[in-house]
Amino acid sequence: MLTDERHGVILDRLATEGRVLAASLAAEFGVSEDTVRRDLRDLARAGACRRVYGGALPLTTAPEPGPERTRAGIAAPEKAALARAATALIAPGQTILIDAGTTNTAIATAIATGIPAGFGLTIATNSLSVAGALASREDIRLVVLGGTHDASRGACLGADTIDAIRRLRADLFFLGPCAIDADLGITAFDPAETDVKRAMAEASLGLAVAATTDKLATAAPFRVAPPEAITHLVVSGDAPEETLAAFAAHGTVLHHAG
Repeated sequence: MLTDERHGVILDRLATEGRVLAASLAAEFGVSEDTVRRDLRDLARAGACRRVYGGALPLTTAPEPGPERTRAGIAAPEKAALARAATALIAPGQTILIDAGTTNTAIATAIATGIPAGFGLTIATNSLSVAGALASREDIRLVVLGGTHDASRGACLGADTIDAIRRLRADLFFLGPCAIDADLGITAFDPAETDVKRAMAEASLGLAVAATTDKLATAAPFRVAPPEAITHLVVSGDAPEETLAAFAAHGTVLHHAG
């Protein structure tokens, strides 16, 4: 059986049965399990499935988010716990990039209330909500990145924003993911938002993501960064272990919110 034929059978089986097992497929196709695992890797990288131990599951499409103001109160305790854990990644004297997102706004709030004076931080953001959370900290050098403000995304976007980002060199970037998967990496819904996130990632030495559990193993249309680009992943206690193991295999350092 040719590779494309195997891929077709695998996709049909995922659609009808909701999962596939590598050992069963290998026996059915008359090939090695390594061959089937390679097929599953190829399909996962194409966004057609999600690999798990022993096989694969259909990849969940992330729901497109509503306006920022309606998302702010969703899963607020989980986001606050993730934010507290995320601030532990920050070291004195660093330059930090933070893009838009309600979890990132929670991180900004945790920085404003939990990071002691004298850290000497410079924080740049394209989010008015993030900037507002940090504005009271006179000891933090706050850089608000220009551009055209998109109210639904809660972010400044466009060429002016990207130009401002390219003048920076950051130690760490807190990226707000629309969706994140161990095979596809980080994806987003909007091409302009994707371009800004990519520019921030390129300007930073490290990339950190604090992700609520509902965003793990999901996908959106536009690719932001591959999984191996994620330096730190902060997750809640109910994050699936198989999913976390897949991220760890790329070298991502995992952090659990308490």
